[in-house]
Amino acid sequence: MFAHGRLRLIPLGFLLVVGALPSACVPDIAPHALSIPVQEQEVPTVLAIGPVDTAKVTYDGEPLDENLEAAIQHTLRDTLLRTHTLKDVVPLNVPHQAGKPADSEQILAAARKQQADLLLVGDVKEFEADVPVALFGSRYEVTMHLQLQLYNVSTGAQVWKKTHKVTVAKDGSSVRRKASLDSIVRYVVVPSATAGLLPPLVDHLQTDYLASLRGPGMGRIGGITSTLFGGAELAKLDAELAPPATKVAPKDHAYAVIVGIEDYRDLPKVDYAKRDAEMVKQYLTKALGYREQNVVMLLNERATRSQLGARFEKWLQKQVADHKESEVFVYYGGHGAPDPNTNQAFLVPYDGDPAFLEETGYPLTQLYKVLGDLPAAQVTVVMDSCFSGTGGRSVIAKGTRPMLVTIENPLLASQNMVVLSAAAGNQISSAFPEKRHGLFTYYFLKGLQGEADANKDGAVDVEELYDYLKPQVETAARRANAEQSPQLLPGTDLLGERAKLHLIDLKR
Repeated sequence: MFAHGRLRLIPLGFLLVVGALPSACVPDIAPHALSIPVQEQEVPTVLAIGPVDTAKVTYDGEPLDENLEAAIQHTLRDTLLRTHTLKDVVPLNVPHQAGKPADSEQILAAARKQQADLLLVGDVKEFEADVPVALFGSRYEVTMHLQLQLYNVSTGAQVWKKTHKVTVAKDGSSVRRKASLDSIVRYVVVPSATAGLLPPLVDHLQTDYLASLRGPGMGRIGGITSTLFGGAELAKLDAELAPPATKVAPKDHAYAVIVGIEDYRDLPKVDYAKRDAEMVKQYLTKALGYREQNVVMLLNERATRSQLGARFEKWLQKQVADHKESEVFVYYGGHGAPDPNTNQAFLVPYDGDPAFLEETGYPLTQLYKVLGDLPAAQVTVVMDSCFSGTGGRSVIAKGTRPMLVTIENPLLASQNMVVLSAAAGNQISSAFPEKRHGLFTYYFLKGLQGEADANKDGAVDVEELYDYLKPQVETAARRANAEQSPQLLPGTDLLGERAKLHLIDLKR
C-alpha cells in the first residue's frame, strides 16, 4: 500500500536481476543486472504498458518471434514492479494487425478502462542482426534501437520520450539460427535496452511527482509546468468549460470536420490542439445538435494532407449534395505557414513541410473555395491557427523571414459562409496554459457557453460571439506580452443577415 506524499527510504544501490538466458541456447550469457538510482519517493499512480511495435525485428524477411511484443511488455512490467515505485503496472491487450501500429485512440481508451494514470508504449526504431554464415560459425551480433514513450492518460499528451541503442555480440547455435537469434534478442538485447531506458523513466516520474506535490500549477521541471500528474486539475478545467444545456434538437443533416494536430511528425508541438479539437466535438454533439456519426475528427497522425483533401473535398460534398438545408462546421487547430513565393497561406498537415508547401501543405484559398462551393445552407469555419511564421501556431521554412500574409476574403463570392479566425495575418495564435487550451478556442467556447449572449435572449449569434471574443482574446494576449486580434470574415459591414445567425440556442 502507498501512503500518498510519504517519503520512503530506498537504498541507492538497489539492483534488479533481469532474465537469465537458458544455458542450452546461449551458454555464456550471465543474468543482466539493472541498477535504478531511485529517489526517496513512491509515485502512487497506475502505469499501463501498451503495445510495442516490433515490426522491424525480422529474420530472412519474416518476423523473428511473433511473441516478442508480449515479451518486451512483460520485461517492462516486471522490472518496474520490482522497483516498488508505482502503485501498479498493468499490461494492455490491444488487438491490432501484425506489422502495423495500433490505433492511438484505441490504446488510450484501453488505458482509461484500466483506470491507469500513465501509459507507456514502445517502438523498435532499428534492428540489425549479423547471423553466422559458415557452418561452424556461432557468433551473433545484434543491434537494436528501442524507444519508449510515456503519455498522460487523462490528456493524451506525450510527457516523456527516450531512445536507447544496444549492440550485443554473443555465441549461439550455428544450426538453429533463428532460435538462437530469438533467444539472444529476448533474453539479452531486450533486458539490456530496458536497462538503458527504465532508470531515466523512473527518475523522471519521481522528480515530476515530487514537484507536483508543491500544489496545483506549482510543479515545474526545468521551468515547465508538470504535465504528468495533472488529471484532477484538468478534470476541473473541463467541467468549467463543459457544453451548456440547449434547446437544439438533433440535426439529421449537420456535418462537421474537426482537425486537431498537436504532435507533428517533424515540426514543433502545438500546445493543447488535441484538447481543443476534442472539446469542440463535445460542443457539436452535446449542445449543437450534430449527430456523432456525422462528425469526422482528424487528430495528429490522422490529419495527413491526403485525409484533409478527402474529407474537405469529397466527404463533405457527398454528404450535402442532396440536402440543400445542410449545415456544415469546420474546425482547424494546428500550424499554419506562409509561402514567401506566392504570399499565400497554407494549413500544415501532420506530415507537412514548410519548405515544400505546394507539395505538402493544404492551401487556405482552396479550403475556402471548396467550402464556399458546397450547396449547404450554412457553413461555419473556425480557425485556431496563424500564418505569419513568427511562432505560436505557425511555422516557416528555415532561412525565410516572417511575413505579412494576405488571407483572402473568401466570402465576397459566397453567401452561406462565416469564418472566425484566431489572429490577423501578421500575428500569432497563442496558447492559454492556465486553461489548457488555445487562447482563441477557449474564448470561442466560453462565448457559446453563454458568455457572449449580450442581449440575454437565450441565444448567441455570430455578431455577438465576435464582439465578445475579440476583446477577450486581445486582453488575455496582452497580459502575455503578445498581440492577437481574432478576425471575422467577411467583416461586420458585409455580413448582412448572417450577423444574426444563431450559433446556439441556450436552455434558460
